[in-house]
Amino acid sequence: MFDRPSFIIDVLTSGWVVIVFAVLFGGLPSIAFPQTSLPSFASRLVGAFIRTVATLSIGSILWVKLGVFTWMTAVLTYGTGLGIGLMASHQWQFRLKFDRLGHQIAIATVDIFDRGVSATQIADWLSFPWRMLDRAIQAYFDPQAIQQFLPNGTSVAHPKLQPRSRRIPLIMLAVIATIAIVSFTVWLRFEHPLTEFRFSHPDTYGQLLITQQILARDLPAVNYLPIFASLAAFISALSGVHPLQVVHLLGAIVGTLLVLSIGYTIAALTKNGAATLAAMYSLGTYLFTWNLPISQYLPPGWQQCLRTIADALDRGLIRSWAVSEAELGALFVILAIGCSTQIARTKQRTDAIINTLCCTLLVAAISPHMLLLILFGGFGSIFGRQTGLFTIGVAWTLLAVLAAIPDRQLPMLNEILATLPIGLSLLVGLLFMAISAASKPLFASWSSPICLMMFIAITLNFCLPPLPAIDYLEYDAAARKAVEIGHIFPPKQWTVVAPIEQLSQVYGRGWYEDVAEFTDTYQQRVKVASFHFPHKTPLLVFTEKLAFTTDKPEYPVPYSVLTDPTYRNYRSPSGRKKLATATLQLCETYRRHHPDTLIYYENDRLRIYQFAPAIDS
Repeated sequence: MFDRPSFIIDVLTSGWVVIVFAVLFGGLPSIAFPQTSLPSFASRLVGAFIRTVATLSIGSILWVKLGVFTWMTAVLTYGTGLGIGLMASHQWQFRLKFDRLGHQIAIATVDIFDRGVSATQIADWLSFPWRMLDRAIQAYFDPQAIQQFLPNGTSVAHPKLQPRSRRIPLIMLAVIATIAIVSFTVWLRFEHPLTEFRFSHPDTYGQLLITQQILARDLPAVNYLPIFASLAAFISALSGVHPLQVVHLLGAIVGTLLVLSIGYTIAALTKNGAATLAAMYSLGTYLFTWNLPISQYLPPGWQQCLRTIADALDRGLIRSWAVSEAELGALFVILAIGCSTQIARTKQRTDAIINTLCCTLLVAAISPHMLLLILFGGFGSIFGRQTGLFTIGVAWTLLAVLAAIPDRQLPMLNEILATLPIGLSLLVGLLFMAISAASKPLFASWSSPICLMMFIAITLNFCLPPLPAIDYLEYDAAARKAVEIGHIFPPKQWTVVAPIEQLSQVYGRGWYEDVAEFTDTYQQRVKVASFHFPHKTPLLVFTEKLAFTTDKPEYPVPYSVLTDPTYRNYRSPSGRKKLATATLQLCETYRRHHPDTLIYYENDRLRIYQFAPAIDS
């Protein structure tokens, strides 16, 4: 993959999108929503992220319902939300603070021009973050350094204040395990977006189309609030990156955030670092693919139920980076449970309630049926944090199984079934705690690290997911060229004639015509030498020299599916081959009669013709 000329550009573009996301949803919100009452940096960062998404969700109501999305309205909505948060965190008293800040800047500017800036001062400024990190590490490892910050009577025998000789090996193991888990997570979720331009899940084309409709200020025909598409449109507008790449990468980012949110919530519920890492590892490396055969001796209903669950788990591997609204809703379900653990503390109650309420409202807007999970988790938390973890994990699993039971018309639970691996990862963390506690008499204080190492070693050998069976819908070159055409040609002055997948890629930038309808309309008329296509814009016709088909055999399908034009022309291998042959023959016939025809792009499988527009007589 590294020998492709476009790979470097894809990596740079991906890095830019990730940086923009980190700044817009992490860096700036952390300043605007300081939440000084929350004790940890992770909690403050989570709260800032939640409030930023909630702010943009309010803006998305205007964007979607009124069709007023522009770069300016997006920035205005974002800036207004952050500005209100910043003023509220300072009790709306900003005049004095701005005056002081202005005086400080003026004095520093005069001092710089008067004395100049030395290399030592520049080095001190650059090394300031590292000095702060070094102090934090010293305070963490050195009992005497941290003892001064503890109340009187607190013993240095606290686990975090154990002698350095005992703590360093455990800390090093935790750091190594965390780095490995995060690396696995990032690689699994970003590998396909970096190596493939086309989408790996059919639903993602729908997400891209809605994103393009928001950017084009067309009202998307959906019966829900498309938060995921609104976030993609917002990032695309501010980063200047094509929505296709943003949707691709935003899915991978949300998939990574899901793993981190699992770690945050389990750490808040259990205070067990090893259980947190085990749960993150199980979801980060995706240990939930179904490899066991289903016994033919089971009742037919049980077989169908197990087959449905197995299919959901296998598809979940692809959905771990090709996420949609369901996974985004699951992200805020997990964060709602994690934030709610801080409500019991008086000093943190206000910020914790706001964060939990924002998460709940986001779940209600994205996937209302997932509010059941928050209800179960909140009810269980009344009896203890670990009980809350148990209830939400079990409820997630049981509701998913209920959705898989045949002849049960429960479409409201389909999203819970699609996100079943997230619920299973919660149960993995809980089960790991039980195993670690049971082995404590044998391994003493090293019980958790040893169990974690054994768990990782065993699963690395036997439970890692196989290569995903991705059913792509197009050639990668087709997606790349559709996006390229939108950059090269003037807006709305060209027409793409291509399969249905290209509609979402060119929407709002140029015109689109279905290649099957195009072929059916002009297949006989092009045989006349004097015929010209009546289009007023250049035509770019996508033809497949080798029809795009999968290796799966063509099984019999219901008549309603067979008569559907999308299936007949693009999903059926025989239908796609017939269409590809007819379209190629049409273009070649027209090319023979019109020498001004150009070949825009060609490789061994795909050819894109460029036909001149009709000349007004």
